[in-house]
Amino acid sequence: MIRRFFISLCLIFALTGATLIILYYQGFSRVAVNHPVFEPPPRGVILLIPLDSRPPCTDYVSSLARMAGFQVLLPPSEMLDNYRQPGNTAALRNWLSHNASLADSAIISVDMLVHGGLLASRKGLGSVETAEGVFNLLRTLHDQNPQLKLYAFNIISPRLLISDDPRTEKFKQPMLEWSMLQETATLFENPNDIKRLQNLELAIPADIPERYRNLYAANHRLNQQLVALAKTGILSGLVVGQDDSAPFGLGNMERQRLENEISGHPEMQEKVFITRGTDEVALTLLGPVTRSAAEERRKVFVHYTEAHSADVIMPYMPKPLAQTVAEKLAIIAADATESPNEADFILVVHAGSSHSLDGQLSAEATQIRAWLEAGKNVALVDLSIDWVASQTLLPYLQRNGAPIQQLIAYAGWNTASNSIGTALTQAALTIRGASNRVFETALYRDITRVGFLSERILDDWFYQKIYRHQLNEKLQKLKIDPYDLHQAHPVVAGQINHQVYNAYLEYIRWGLA
Repeated sequence: MIRRFFISLCLIFALTGATLIILYYQGFSRVAVNHPVFEPPPRGVILLIPLDSRPPCTDYVSSLARMAGFQVLLPPSEMLDNYRQPGNTAALRNWLSHNASLADSAIISVDMLVHGGLLASRKGLGSVETAEGVFNLLRTLHDQNPQLKLYAFNIISPRLLISDDPRTEKFKQPMLEWSMLQETATLFENPNDIKRLQNLELAIPADIPERYRNLYAANHRLNQQLVALAKTGILSGLVVGQDDSAPFGLGNMERQRLENEISGHPEMQEKVFITRGTDEVALTLLGPVTRSAAEERRKVFVHYTEAHSADVIMPYMPKPLAQTVAEKLAIIAADATESPNEADFILVVHAGSSHSLDGQLSAEATQIRAWLEAGKNVALVDLSIDWVASQTLLPYLQRNGAPIQQLIAYAGWNTASNSIGTALTQAALTIRGASNRVFETALYRDITRVGFLSERILDDWFYQKIYRHQLNEKLQKLKIDPYDLHQAHPVVAGQINHQVYNAYLEYIRWGLA
């Protein structure tokens, strides 16, 4: 799981400068000489209260919104969290209230407004009074700003692994097993599971499991109240995400409990969504936020590069890939179709492992190249079970000579849900933005697409799958904590900038091959 790593500060300069280089080599600068490209007036303005201050929760949302012609307004950075320091919930509520008249819609993290961010929500830092203040604010915003459509999201918390804490740290693994046994012992009634659960409860201080259960109970009440706001129309949409998990655990039981409560209200199926994932939830809400009432549902052909991939359960995920794909399709108002010829775009899902066959992946790269050269819209989710570049599909596309820059989306970051949600949303917004017939506007939006695509390849593939491993190993040898650089930050930032810049030059050569 990606923490607030130094990547958020170190990559931004390299990515911004190098994007201009790649756009030049891909021919955009030649067009821009005769047709200066400026950001056109936005189709709409979106207020964003992010889950936390990391780039996936802030910058990604802004970039994707621009592809469809929308502007995102964020609170000042000083109001947001700073890793373990929670955000200023009172200031954020005031900011939202004061800026409501400027926007057409709002995407609101309830975790941020109640607790001060994701990490704070895992510790339950918010109070009942704060939560009630947030609900009152949502009602007031709805009543006083009839033009403002409110979309909220909340994360089922705590996650499977208990949050780092000096006292509970040594019980992290026992609590992980305890949580999983809560579900398996209930479902299967295996005597060995029941006995092991009893032993764990004797070994773990009683207040730790009790606090864990209390956090879930408080989170459930919060979600129930949000669902009620959606039923009454105060919320135009609601997404409940499930934090890092596994096939069994208390988080799954909580999710199932919430699903059972909602299942009796079929009218809420296109308004309330429960999904695996956390960091990408805000950006997936751009799907319904930017969709016009007249727009038809998209058709998507989902293609897995290996026959078994649809049933693979990736790390930190409780269910197979196919179920996560179905959840994300529902959020962007899209339906799976059986033929690539009738699809608005093709979603290629790759889940590489040490068992992936070279010949099979080469054949898949050939198929993707054929689709791209035939003018098909293709989005690629490029996952690796072991988070290594050798298990990804991108190198096969490069060797095959596929026009990678024509992909309408690429994603392969930390979890399957993050990547699938990002790729599907980018694809949907790219197509939505391309519908504009004004040349300069369409060009600006496509440049935004290429820039974000390039960043994803650099970050999700080169940095996460290659350089991060090398850098962490180097830092550990120097006895430097990768998550707490202190005075080493400037030197490390310079090294990352240098490596990313060189990787960008290599990516440019791919495009020219």
